[in-house]
Amino acid sequence: YTSPSYQCGLNVVRPDGTMTVRYLEGQGEEGLERAVRFIRKYDGAYDGLIRGALLPERIETQTEENLIRTKQYAEELKCPIKLHAAQGLFEYRFIKERTGKSPVEYLESIGFLGKNVGIPHCYIVKGTRWVEDGGDDLSILSNTGTTAIFCPVIIGRSGHYQDSFAKYRARNINVAVGTDTFPPDFFQNIRIASWFSQMAENKVEGSAMADVYRAVTLGGSALLGREDLGRLAPGAKADMIAVDLEDFHMGAVDDPIRTIFMCGCGRDVKMSVINGKTVMKDRTIEGVDLEEIKAKGQKYYDKMRMGYMERDYRHLSEDELFRPSFPIHK
Repeated sequence: YTSPSYQCGLNVVRPDGTMTVRYLEGQGEEGLERAVRFIRKYDGAYDGLIRGALLPERIETQTEENLIRTKQYAEELKCPIKLHAAQGLFEYRFIKERTGKSPVEYLESIGFLGKNVGIPHCYIVKGTRWVEDGGDDLSILSNTGTTAIFCPVIIGRSGHYQDSFAKYRARNINVAVGTDTFPPDFFQNIRIASWFSQMAENKVEGSAMADVYRAVTLGGSALLGREDLGRLAPGAKADMIAVDLEDFHMGAVDDPIRTIFMCGCGRDVKMSVINGKTVMKDRTIEGVDLEEIKAKGQKYYDKMRMGYMERDYRHLSEDELFRPSFPIHK
């Protein structure tokens, strides 16, 4: 599910170090039209493996008009929307100062939320420990059928966590799981989502590996409105992976779900089948040179790293901006 993403502006840092959004006239509207053209051209291509989705980046970098138009197009094209929101305190404060509402309240007020909408992160919301304002954003998510897409690894890197997976599910909110960072390893995200939720709830019930696994499979398919995905059943697509449990690091095999997600990682996937076709076997993808892709990724990262140094308003040195874990003696 894809199309070119788009935004109406960029997050920028003022000379005093505070953040704001710089809007670029016409950019978001042009991006939306480009995405719509892509979906109309490619939705259903490759025997249905390519499907359209509207991806309007971050809530604070969109104008209200562009969000409303995005929702209208999604209804017309019958495709899902993914919008990053409720993912940081700057964004929360920015939206509240502009609208008087939380990000979730604001999206509800313009008719944006619904069963075809997924919100990555979605954890800086009223009704959790991260927001002191009164209110209950969880009821809004539940009543509108909106999906919260948890990305526990990248949120955990900043010292935060969702409050909590079990709480959202108990409130009848559909929850899916995403990665939003490298490595895009669902094993790692399932493990950490389960641990964070157990710590928040102080119990295992509702936060077990199997609970999060259902969010990865059935939660994702519910957002897409696809009962033929996320399960092995008559009429469903033959999508599956085979996981190697033989390596020493897996330890003694207990329940396979617990063993896989407690001890394993994405590299333990030995075979992948998509719609009945084997696309990866013995960790080899035919026609794909992973070393070449890795080299290109490193080259792109090095270029992006230099860009950060150019944009840094404090003009810090490379060692200060990208501080090594330990001192490097040359």
